[in-house]
Amino acid sequence: MEALDTTIITVYIVVNSLSVLQLIASFRWPLVARIGFFVLFLGAAIINTRTGLETPWLYQDFADYAIPLYRRFILGSFESIITPMVQSIAVGQLLIAASMFMEGNWFRAGCLGGIIFCLAITPLGFSAAFPATLLMAMAFYQLYRRGNNRLNKKEVATRTLALPFN
Repeated sequence: MEALDTTIITVYIVVNSLSVLQLIASFRWPLVARIGFFVLFLGAAIINTRTGLETPWLYQDFADYAIPLYRRFILGSFESIITPMVQSIAVGQLLIAASMFMEGNWFRAGCLGGIIFCLAITPLGFSAAFPATLLMAMAFYQLYRRGNNRLNKKEVATRTLALPFN
């Protein structure tokens, strides 16, 4: 049991650390933030698709740390619709991931979807790695504000990408 607790705490710390990096990247390196969100949401869509189809009852564990309203829903009516609900969420995650490589209104719609998703899972608390969800919503908002500027002028002129370690 102690090993499991250590693993959960480690994952929690890693996820929150990555969300801080995502927020910083959204200000300094928007392309890096977009790639980060693509990887995150594509991975989440794949994991949710498989888990929702193979072991849907695992989602009821999210109730352990959720606010009372979410807990009642997860342990109540959610039980009978876990698989279709999780598959719908996975489709949304896939669309958010895909939008990170789009431009204009499609990109902005993906950012809004990311904000809504992050805020919607925030009440799951520790199960959703709170406050990582708020930090990611802020990063999505920053990307939304910047619009579809994939690269800044210097990166376009020199055909390079200014990564955090350059």
